[in-house]
Amino acid sequence: MNKILEIIGFVLVGGTIYSYVGMYDNELRWPIFLICSIGALTIIIYKKKQK
Repeated sequence: MNKILEIIGFVLVGGTIYSYVGMYDNELRWPIFLICSIGALTIIIYKKKQK
């Protein structure tokens, strides 16, 4: 379970970086950025609460 969450977290962080840096004129830039960053933050909080 932890490895799956770690992989999903890396994908979400990559999506956050790509949407912030790579999507200049796309109207989906900010919704993708917010969804990916909130998802990554949720995984971080979930893993900290499990410890």
